[in-house]
Amino acid sequence: MEVRVELGGFYREKLGRFRVLEMEDGSKIEDVLNRLGISAEADIIVIKNGKHAKLDDPVANGDQIAIFPPVGGG
Repeated sequence: MEVRVELGGFYREKLGRFRVLEMEDGSKIEDVLNRLGISAEADIIVIKNGKHAKLDDPVANGDQIAIFPPVGGG
């Protein structure tokens, strides 16, 4: 199955803005992170198809996933 990943912040600088990944059936968000070399322990925000996602959420063919670090400021 194929999922499209959009990356933000320093992940975009490191990995590029968009990635299309071929994932195995039964894959989860955590598997996508592993494929990209992003630690599941990292402080990140993950959006799947426009909604917040958890690491154990499954992914399906055609899913749109966005990964970015939290925004801070002051």
